[in-house]
Amino acid sequence: MISTKAYRLFLVSLALALITTSSLSFAAQVFTIEISNTLAPGSNPISISCISPQRDTWSTVLSRGASFDFHFDTNQSVKWSCDISSGARKSSFVIFDLNRDKSRCKTDGLCLWQINPDGFYLYVASIQKYQKQFNW
Repeated sequence: MISTKAYRLFLVSLALALITTSSLSFAAQVFTIEISNTLAPGSNPISISCISPQRDTWSTVLSRGASFDFHFDTNQSVKWSCDISSGARKSSFVIFDLNRDKSRCKTDGLCLWQINPDGFYLYVASIQKYQKQFNW
């Protein structure tokens, strides 16, 4: 039979193991960035070029209503910057920073972005809605 002291020690150890595991859950996670063109009908296509500090790159052109995604392991890349343009509108911003976004993206690592006429919106999982992050 297990003593009360041993049982308590077991429960404390189990709790610490669970806390440690949950706090490390993003340490080696694969993230997916999905970008959707939600500009008005008749808008110019969107040109997107993203780069990490390790010089990994992703580029595409999105017509209205189209989406594009790319995946990466945070052991390799923890920050991605993008240059985005549509006609005369141009913008550059950090689309993903592990320290900033690990708690804002979905728990499965999916980060959803919409490009709207007034700016760039991220789906913030904790409030379950898109929130404007950047202007054009």
